Amino acid sequence: MRSLALSVAALVFAGGTAWAAEQRARIEVSELFCPSCPYIAASALRAVDSVDIVEADYDVAAQQAVFLVSYDDAVTTPEEIAGAPMQYGYPGRVLDMASGS
Repeated sequence: MRSLALSVAALVFAGGTAWAAEQRARIEVSELFCPSCPYIAASALRAVDSVDIVEADYDVAAQQAVFLVSYDDAVTTPEEIAGAPMQYGYPGRVLDMASGS
């Protein structure tokens, strides 16, 4: 009975990573007032474990950028990613979950 419990526990802990998958989300970051602001915001996004920026669209007039990011959903969440630029004063928000990987 003890070996069965250990086997089940091993499957549960080992199996958690099998369900992890690359996901994509669109993140909007605003209040990008200076030319280096988008770079700083992008650096904050990339600093989150497993995050890669797939595309970026910077709107100078609106002083905001929309980043399409890919990430490992076993490591982070879209909300955590969107919150990362706030450490530099740039509010972020999740626009939507993007399809495709």
